[in-house]
Amino acid sequence: MKYCRKCLMPDTRPGITFTEDGVCAACVNYQKQKYTDWERRWKELEALCDRYRGCNGNGYDCAVAVSGGKDSHFQVYIMKERLGMNPVLLAVGNVDWTETGRKNLENLSDTFNCDVISLNPNRHVARIMARKAFIELGSPTWYIDALIYAFPYRMCMQLGIKLLVYGENVNYQYGGKYNEETPSAKLQPLNDVVKQVNWDLWLADGQLTPKDLESARQPSLEECEAFGLEPIYLSYFVPWDSHHNYEVAKRWGFRHLGHEYVREGTLEQYNQIDSLGYLLNQYLKYPKYGHASATEMASRWIRAGLKTREEMIPFVKQYDRNLDQGIVEKFCEFTHMSPREFWKIMDKWYNRELFEQDRDGVWHEKFEVGVGLIK
Repeated sequence: MKYCRKCLMPDTRPGITFTEDGVCAACVNYQKQKYTDWERRWKELEALCDRYRGCNGNGYDCAVAVSGGKDSHFQVYIMKERLGMNPVLLAVGNVDWTETGRKNLENLSDTFNCDVISLNPNRHVARIMARKAFIELGSPTWYIDALIYAFPYRMCMQLGIKLLVYGENVNYQYGGKYNEETPSAKLQPLNDVVKQVNWDLWLADGQLTPKDLESARQPSLEECEAFGLEPIYLSYFVPWDSHHNYEVAKRWGFRHLGHEYVREGTLEQYNQIDSLGYLLNQYLKYPKYGHASATEMASRWIRAGLKTREEMIPFVKQYDRNLDQGIVEKFCEFTHMSPREFWKIMDKWYNRELFEQDRDGVWHEKFEVGVGLIK
Protein backbone atom coordinates (compact mmCIF):
# COMPACT_ATOMS: atom_id res chain seq x y z
CA MET A 1 0.00 0.00 0.00
CA LYS A 2 1.47 3.33 -1.05
CA TYR A 3 0.00 6.81 -1.21
CA CYS A 4 0.09 9.44 -3.90
CA ARG A 5 2.78 11.92 -2.90
CA LYS A 6 0.55 14.86 -3.85
CA CYS A 7 -2.86 13.84 -2.47
CA LEU A 8 -3.99 11.15 -0.03
CA MET A 9 -5.31 8.53 -2.43
CA PRO A 10 -3.68 5.10 -1.95
CA ASP A 11 -2.89 2.66 -4.74
CA THR A 12 -5.51 0.28 -3.31
CA ARG A 13 -8.20 2.24 -5.20
CA PRO A 14 -9.32 -0.21 -7.94
CA GLY A 15 -7.83 0.61 -11.33
CA ILE A 16 -5.85 3.67 -10.28
CA THR A 17 -2.35 4.10 -11.69
CA PHE A 18 0.68 6.01 -10.45
CA THR A 19 3.51 7.67 -12.34
CA GLU A 20 7.13 6.69 -11.70
CA ASP A 21 7.31 9.76 -9.47
CA GLY A 22 4.50 8.43 -7.27
CA VAL A 23 1.69 10.71 -8.44
CA CYS A 24 -1.79 9.22 -8.95
CA ALA A 25 -3.67 9.49 -12.24
CA ALA A 26 -6.34 11.71 -10.65
CA CYS A 27 -3.73 14.33 -9.70
CA VAL A 28 -2.09 14.10 -13.12
CA ASN A 29 -5.43 14.56 -14.88
CA TYR A 30 -6.45 17.45 -12.64
CA GLN A 31 -3.24 19.28 -13.53
CA LYS A 32 -3.95 18.74 -17.23
CA GLN A 33 -7.02 20.96 -16.83
CA LYS A 34 -4.68 23.95 -16.44
CA TYR A 35 -3.36 23.45 -19.97
CA THR A 36 -6.61 22.48 -21.69
CA ASP A 37 -7.99 24.84 -24.33
CA TRP A 38 -11.35 25.29 -22.61
CA GLU A 39 -12.46 27.98 -25.03
CA ARG A 40 -12.13 25.54 -27.91
CA ARG A 41 -13.99 22.82 -26.01
CA TRP A 42 -16.77 25.22 -25.08
CA LYS A 43 -17.22 25.99 -28.77
CA GLU A 44 -17.42 22.23 -29.41
CA LEU A 45 -20.18 21.99 -26.81
CA GLU A 46 -22.01 24.94 -28.35
CA ALA A 47 -21.82 23.28 -31.76
CA LEU A 48 -23.14 20.04 -30.29
CA CYS A 49 -26.06 21.88 -28.71
CA ASP A 50 -26.76 23.74 -31.95
CA ARG A 51 -27.07 20.38 -33.68
CA TYR A 52 -29.73 19.15 -31.26
CA ARG A 53 -31.52 22.36 -30.27
CA GLY A 54 -35.06 22.25 -31.67
CA CYS A 55 -34.59 18.74 -33.04
CA ASN A 56 -37.88 17.71 -31.41
CA GLY A 57 -39.80 20.86 -32.30
CA ASN A 58 -41.15 22.30 -29.07
CA GLY A 59 -40.10 19.15 -27.23
CA TYR A 60 -36.96 18.37 -25.30
CA ASP A 61 -33.59 19.14 -26.88
CA CYS A 62 -31.64 16.86 -24.57
CA ALA A 63 -31.77 14.93 -21.31
CA VAL A 64 -29.65 15.49 -18.21
CA ALA A 65 -29.11 12.61 -15.78
CA VAL A 66 -29.55 14.09 -12.30
CA SER A 67 -29.85 13.17 -8.64
CA GLY A 68 -30.61 16.64 -7.30
CA GLY A 69 -27.12 17.12 -5.90
CA LYS A 70 -24.59 19.90 -6.35
CA ASP A 71 -23.25 18.47 -9.61
CA SER A 72 -26.79 18.11 -10.96
CA HIS A 73 -27.40 21.80 -10.28
CA PHE A 74 -24.16 22.68 -12.08
CA GLN A 75 -25.06 20.50 -15.09
CA VAL A 76 -28.53 21.99 -15.48
CA TYR A 77 -27.14 25.51 -14.98
CA ILE A 78 -24.71 24.95 -17.87
CA MET A 79 -27.21 23.31 -20.22
CA LYS A 80 -30.25 25.50 -19.50
CA GLU A 81 -28.93 28.90 -18.40
CA ARG A 82 -25.71 29.20 -20.34
CA LEU A 83 -26.50 27.17 -23.45
CA GLY A 84 -30.23 27.80 -23.70
CA MET A 85 -31.21 24.17 -24.15
CA ASN A 86 -34.60 22.74 -23.19
CA PRO A 87 -33.62 19.67 -21.15
CA VAL A 88 -35.69 17.03 -19.44
CA LEU A 89 -34.15 15.87 -16.18
CA LEU A 90 -33.99 12.12 -15.56
CA ALA A 91 -33.65 10.87 -12.00
CA VAL A 92 -33.82 7.64 -10.02
CA GLY A 93 -35.42 8.04 -6.61
CA ASN A 94 -34.10 6.79 -3.29
CA VAL A 95 -35.60 4.25 -0.92
CA ASP A 96 -34.80 6.50 2.06
CA TRP A 97 -34.71 10.11 0.91
CA THR A 98 -33.31 12.76 3.18
CA GLU A 99 -35.66 15.72 3.27
CA THR A 100 -32.79 17.86 1.98
CA GLY A 101 -32.27 15.56 -0.98
CA ARG A 102 -35.95 15.59 -1.85
CA LYS A 103 -36.10 19.39 -1.71
CA ASN A 104 -32.94 19.76 -3.79
CA LEU A 105 -34.47 17.67 -6.59
CA GLU A 106 -37.62 19.80 -6.41
CA ASN A 107 -35.43 22.89 -6.51
CA LEU A 108 -33.95 21.81 -9.85
CA SER A 109 -37.42 21.86 -11.36
CA ASP A 110 -38.52 25.07 -9.64
CA THR A 111 -35.39 27.11 -10.22
CA PHE A 112 -34.51 26.03 -13.74
CA ASN A 113 -38.08 25.53 -14.99
CA CYS A 114 -37.49 21.94 -16.09
CA ASP A 115 -39.58 18.79 -16.23
CA VAL A 116 -38.27 15.94 -14.09
CA ILE A 117 -39.04 12.32 -14.90
CA SER A 118 -38.24 10.05 -11.97
CA LEU A 119 -38.12 6.29 -11.60
CA ASN A 120 -39.05 5.28 -8.07
CA PRO A 121 -37.43 1.89 -7.46
CA ASN A 122 -39.53 -1.16 -6.66
CA ARG A 123 -39.01 -1.25 -2.89
CA HIS A 124 -39.57 -5.00 -2.63
CA VAL A 125 -36.90 -5.71 -5.23
CA ALA A 126 -34.59 -3.02 -3.85
CA ARG A 127 -34.80 -4.55 -0.36
CA ILE A 128 -33.93 -8.05 -1.58
CA MET A 129 -31.15 -6.72 -3.79
CA ALA A 130 -29.62 -4.56 -1.06
CA ARG A 131 -29.23 -7.64 1.14
CA LYS A 132 -27.95 -9.86 -1.65
CA ALA A 133 -25.46 -7.33 -3.00
CA PHE A 134 -24.17 -6.54 0.50
CA ILE A 135 -23.59 -10.22 1.21
CA GLU A 136 -22.30 -11.30 -2.22
CA LEU A 137 -20.41 -8.23 -3.48
CA GLY A 138 -20.01 -5.87 -0.57
CA SER A 139 -21.83 -3.37 -2.81
CA PRO A 140 -25.30 -2.93 -1.28
CA THR A 141 -26.34 -0.22 -3.77
CA TRP A 142 -25.62 -2.37 -6.84
CA TYR A 143 -29.29 -2.45 -7.89
CA ILE A 144 -29.86 1.29 -7.37
CA ASP A 145 -26.64 2.11 -9.22
CA ALA A 146 -27.69 -0.19 -12.08
CA LEU A 147 -30.99 1.71 -12.30
CA ILE A 148 -29.13 5.04 -12.26
CA TYR A 149 -27.10 3.91 -15.26
CA ALA A 150 -29.87 2.16 -17.20
CA PHE A 151 -32.86 4.49 -16.70
CA PRO A 152 -31.56 7.57 -18.57
CA TYR A 153 -30.59 5.43 -21.58
CA ARG A 154 -33.95 3.70 -21.67
CA MET A 155 -35.95 6.89 -21.18
CA CYS A 156 -34.05 8.75 -23.90
CA MET A 157 -34.89 5.96 -26.33
CA GLN A 158 -38.56 6.06 -25.34
CA LEU A 159 -38.74 9.85 -25.71
CA GLY A 160 -36.72 10.06 -28.92
CA ILE A 161 -33.95 12.14 -27.31
CA LYS A 162 -30.47 11.71 -28.77
CA LEU A 163 -28.28 13.91 -26.54
CA LEU A 164 -27.82 12.67 -22.96
CA VAL A 165 -25.66 14.72 -20.58
CA TYR A 166 -23.74 13.27 -17.63
CA GLY A 167 -21.45 15.06 -15.19
CA GLU A 168 -17.91 13.83 -14.73
CA ASN A 169 -16.03 10.86 -16.14
CA VAL A 170 -15.47 9.13 -12.79
CA ASN A 171 -12.56 6.95 -13.94
CA TYR A 172 -10.70 9.87 -15.50
CA GLN A 173 -11.39 12.47 -12.81
CA TYR A 174 -10.72 10.30 -9.76
CA GLY A 175 -8.75 7.31 -11.03
CA GLY A 176 -9.98 4.04 -12.51
CA LYS A 177 -9.44 1.43 -15.16
CA TYR A 178 -10.54 3.66 -18.08
CA ASN A 179 -8.08 6.53 -17.71
CA GLU A 180 -8.92 8.22 -20.99
CA GLU A 181 -10.25 11.73 -21.49
CA THR A 182 -13.19 11.48 -23.85
CA PRO A 183 -16.40 13.43 -24.51
CA SER A 184 -18.34 10.21 -25.09
CA ALA A 185 -20.00 8.45 -22.16
CA LYS A 186 -20.91 5.36 -24.19
CA LEU A 187 -18.59 3.16 -22.14
CA GLN A 188 -19.67 4.61 -18.79
CA PRO A 189 -21.54 1.42 -17.75
CA LEU A 190 -18.20 -0.42 -17.82
CA ASN A 191 -16.48 1.90 -15.32
CA ASP A 192 -16.89 -0.62 -12.48
CA VAL A 193 -19.32 1.47 -10.41
CA VAL A 194 -21.82 -1.26 -11.27
CA LYS A 195 -19.74 -4.42 -11.15
CA GLN A 196 -20.21 -6.76 -14.09
CA VAL A 197 -21.65 -9.97 -12.65
CA ASN A 198 -23.56 -12.98 -13.91
CA TRP A 199 -27.18 -12.19 -13.12
CA ASP A 200 -27.74 -15.79 -12.05
CA LEU A 201 -26.21 -14.57 -8.79
CA TRP A 202 -29.40 -12.60 -8.13
CA LEU A 203 -31.85 -15.19 -9.49
CA ALA A 204 -30.49 -18.48 -8.15
CA ASP A 205 -32.56 -18.66 -4.95
CA GLY A 206 -35.86 -17.91 -6.70
CA GLN A 207 -36.69 -14.72 -4.78
CA LEU A 208 -36.44 -12.67 -7.97
CA THR A 209 -37.22 -13.24 -11.64
CA PRO A 210 -35.62 -11.69 -14.75
CA LYS A 211 -38.71 -9.46 -15.03
CA ASP A 212 -38.00 -8.02 -11.58
CA LEU A 213 -34.59 -6.82 -12.73
CA GLU A 214 -35.40 -5.80 -16.30
CA SER A 215 -35.50 -2.08 -15.47
CA ALA A 216 -31.89 -2.33 -14.28
CA ARG A 217 -30.65 -3.92 -17.49
CA GLN A 218 -28.44 -1.57 -19.49
CA PRO A 219 -29.21 -1.27 -23.23
CA SER A 220 -26.36 -2.72 -25.25
CA LEU A 221 -23.85 -0.56 -27.08
CA GLU A 222 -25.31 -1.86 -30.33
CA GLU A 223 -28.83 -0.76 -29.30
CA CYS A 224 -27.55 2.70 -28.36
CA GLU A 225 -25.69 3.12 -31.65
CA ALA A 226 -28.66 1.89 -33.69
CA PHE A 227 -30.84 4.50 -31.96
CA GLY A 228 -28.22 7.22 -32.39
CA LEU A 229 -27.87 7.97 -28.69
CA GLU A 230 -25.05 10.40 -27.91
CA PRO A 231 -24.23 10.34 -24.19
CA ILE A 232 -21.57 12.88 -23.18
CA TYR A 233 -19.51 13.87 -20.15
CA LEU A 234 -19.89 17.56 -19.35
CA SER A 235 -16.50 17.39 -17.60
CA TYR A 236 -14.83 17.08 -21.01
CA PHE A 237 -16.18 20.47 -22.10
CA VAL A 238 -15.93 22.57 -18.91
CA PRO A 239 -13.40 22.53 -16.04
CA TRP A 240 -14.66 20.10 -13.40
CA ASP A 241 -14.20 20.82 -9.71
CA SER A 242 -16.71 19.45 -7.21
CA HIS A 243 -16.20 22.28 -4.71
CA HIS A 244 -16.67 24.90 -7.44
CA ASN A 245 -19.83 23.07 -8.50
CA TYR A 246 -21.06 23.33 -4.91
CA GLU A 247 -20.43 27.08 -4.84
CA VAL A 248 -22.36 27.49 -8.11
CA ALA A 249 -25.18 25.24 -6.90
CA LYS A 250 -25.66 27.32 -3.74
CA ARG A 251 -26.36 30.36 -5.90
CA TRP A 252 -29.25 28.41 -7.47
CA GLY A 253 -30.87 27.23 -4.25
CA PHE A 254 -29.00 24.01 -3.43
CA ARG A 255 -28.97 23.21 0.30
CA HIS A 256 -26.38 21.13 2.16
CA LEU A 257 -27.39 18.36 4.56
CA GLY A 258 -26.15 20.18 7.67
CA HIS A 259 -29.51 21.91 8.02
CA GLU A 260 -31.08 18.48 8.62
CA TYR A 261 -28.40 16.04 9.77
CA VAL A 262 -24.65 16.14 10.45
CA ARG A 263 -22.94 12.97 9.27
CA GLU A 264 -20.07 11.24 11.02
CA GLY A 265 -17.22 10.04 8.85
CA THR A 266 -17.34 12.82 6.26
CA LEU A 267 -15.47 16.10 5.97
CA GLU A 268 -18.43 17.94 4.47
CA GLN A 269 -22.21 17.88 4.27
CA TYR A 270 -22.75 18.60 0.57
CA ASN A 271 -21.64 15.49 -1.32
CA GLN A 272 -24.01 12.53 -1.88
CA ILE A 273 -26.63 13.79 0.57
CA ASP A 274 -29.83 12.41 -1.01
CA SER A 275 -29.93 9.26 1.14
CA LEU A 276 -28.23 7.98 4.29
CA GLY A 277 -28.55 4.25 3.63
CA TYR A 278 -26.91 4.70 0.21
CA LEU A 279 -23.72 5.88 1.92
CA LEU A 280 -22.96 2.40 3.26
CA ASN A 281 -21.60 1.67 -0.20
CA GLN A 282 -19.14 4.56 0.16
CA TYR A 283 -18.01 3.44 3.59
CA LEU A 284 -17.33 -0.12 2.42
CA LYS A 285 -14.34 1.20 0.50
CA TYR A 286 -12.66 1.60 3.88
CA PRO A 287 -12.56 -2.05 4.99
CA LYS A 288 -11.85 -3.15 1.41
CA TYR A 289 -9.27 -0.57 0.34
CA GLY A 290 -8.35 1.53 3.38
CA HIS A 291 -9.97 4.73 2.18
CA ALA A 292 -13.49 6.16 2.06
CA SER A 293 -15.29 9.48 1.80
CA ALA A 294 -12.82 11.57 3.82
CA THR A 295 -9.90 10.41 1.68
CA GLU A 296 -11.84 11.15 -1.51
CA MET A 297 -12.86 14.67 -0.51
CA ALA A 298 -9.52 15.55 1.09
CA SER A 299 -7.76 14.52 -2.12
CA ARG A 300 -10.11 16.66 -4.21
CA TRP A 301 -9.49 19.68 -1.97
CA ILE A 302 -5.72 19.14 -2.12
CA ARG A 303 -5.78 18.99 -5.93
CA ALA A 304 -7.85 22.17 -6.05
CA GLY A 305 -5.41 23.97 -3.76
CA LEU A 306 -7.98 24.46 -1.01
CA LYS A 307 -5.99 22.41 1.51
CA THR A 308 -2.52 20.90 1.85
CA ARG A 309 -1.68 17.22 2.13
CA GLU A 310 -0.13 17.70 5.56
CA GLU A 311 -3.09 19.51 7.09
CA MET A 312 -5.60 16.93 5.79
CA ILE A 313 -3.84 13.81 7.13
CA PRO A 314 -5.19 14.14 10.71
CA PHE A 315 -8.70 14.80 9.41
CA VAL A 316 -8.65 11.70 7.21
CA LYS A 317 -7.38 9.65 10.17
CA GLN A 318 -10.20 11.00 12.33
CA TYR A 319 -13.12 10.72 9.91
CA ASP A 320 -12.54 7.94 7.39
CA ARG A 321 -12.78 5.07 9.86
CA ASN A 322 -16.12 6.23 11.31
CA LEU A 323 -19.27 4.59 10.01
CA ASP A 324 -22.19 6.90 10.78
CA GLN A 325 -24.69 5.20 13.09
CA GLY A 326 -27.54 6.73 11.10
CA ILE A 327 -26.32 4.93 7.98
CA VAL A 328 -26.35 1.59 9.80
CA GLU A 329 -29.80 2.23 11.24
CA LYS A 330 -31.31 3.28 7.91
CA PHE A 331 -29.82 0.30 6.09
CA CYS A 332 -30.88 -2.22 8.73
CA GLU A 333 -34.36 -0.72 8.94
CA PHE A 334 -34.86 -0.98 5.19
CA THR A 335 -33.40 -4.47 4.75
CA HIS A 336 -34.93 -5.88 7.97
CA MET A 337 -31.43 -6.85 9.07
CA SER A 338 -30.39 -7.04 12.73
CA PRO A 339 -27.30 -5.11 13.85
CA ARG A 340 -25.61 -8.40 14.76
CA GLU A 341 -26.21 -9.81 11.28
CA PHE A 342 -25.03 -6.53 9.76
CA TRP A 343 -21.69 -6.55 11.56
CA LYS A 344 -21.06 -10.22 10.79
CA ILE A 345 -21.39 -9.40 7.10
CA MET A 346 -19.19 -6.32 7.52
CA ASP A 347 -16.44 -8.52 8.99
CA LYS A 348 -16.39 -10.48 5.75
CA TRP A 349 -15.31 -7.41 3.77
CA TYR A 350 -12.29 -6.37 5.83
CA ASN A 351 -9.04 -6.73 3.91
CA ARG A 352 -6.72 -8.77 6.13
CA GLU A 353 -3.68 -7.20 4.48
CA LEU A 354 -4.80 -3.77 5.69
CA PHE A 355 -6.59 -4.56 8.97
CA GLU A 356 -6.30 -6.91 11.93
CA GLN A 357 -9.11 -7.94 14.28
CA ASP A 358 -8.70 -8.11 18.04
CA ARG A 359 -10.25 -10.74 20.33
CA ASP A 360 -13.36 -8.60 20.81
CA GLY A 361 -14.01 -8.30 17.08
CA VAL A 362 -12.79 -4.72 16.66
CA TRP A 363 -10.74 -4.00 13.54
CA HIS A 364 -7.51 -1.98 13.61
CA GLU A 365 -5.54 -0.42 10.77
CA LYS A 366 -2.18 -1.89 9.80
CA PHE A 367 -1.40 1.27 7.85
CA GLU A 368 -0.67 4.91 8.49
CA VAL A 369 -2.61 7.49 6.45
CA GLY A 370 -0.28 9.19 4.00
CA VAL A 371 2.49 6.64 4.66
CA GLY A 372 1.32 3.09 3.95
CA LEU A 373 1.59 -0.27 5.72
CA ILE A 374 3.38 -0.17 9.06
CA LYS A 375 2.73 -3.75 10.24
